[in-house]
Amino acid sequence: MGKQLSMSLISQDNKKYNETVELPVDVSGEEYIIKIYPFFSPIKVNNMLNEIGEFLNNAKKENVKIKDEDFDYIVGYYIVKYFTDIKFTSSKKPNRIYKEIKEAMNSKLFDVILKSIPEESIEYVYEKIFEKQEMVAKIENKLKMYKNILNELPLENRDILFPNDKKENKN
Repeated sequence: MGKQLSMSLISQDNKKYNETVELPVDVSGEEYIIKIYPFFSPIKVNNMLNEIGEFLNNAKKENVKIKDEDFDYIVGYYIVKYFTDIKFTSSKKPNRIYKEIKEAMNSKLFDVILKSIPEESIEYVYEKIFEKQEMVAKIENKLKMYKNILNELPLENRDILFPNDKKENKN
């Protein structure tokens, strides 16, 4: 028989999310130390995914052309942003952020940093992305189903479904 889990053990386990490893890198002949958080907190991953969604929505609204094949680079950029101590732009403007993402895409240093993060942590991010995509697809399917059901209802219920139409017909 297994032991009973307690919140104090969960709290103890959560301390791993504060652990860092140091990655020495050479930039233009000078050595820098990058602190990397190798274990990704579920809350921090969720916040990161929300920020990615916000960036993509803002980019769409402002007609910033983002190539589909850049998605993995965008995710990598945000992983480095959220799980290292590197300073990034504080701008919320999608043009500025995308420009910075392109700089990251073109950097071997970013590649080194991403390869320094445990594969399990990166996989966890993608699992969460797929979960969110599945949830959105389920919601869209439900909305489509309900819309079809509403459209198939007999016309005598129209005044219940569309009360504004009834008021307009009386005038």
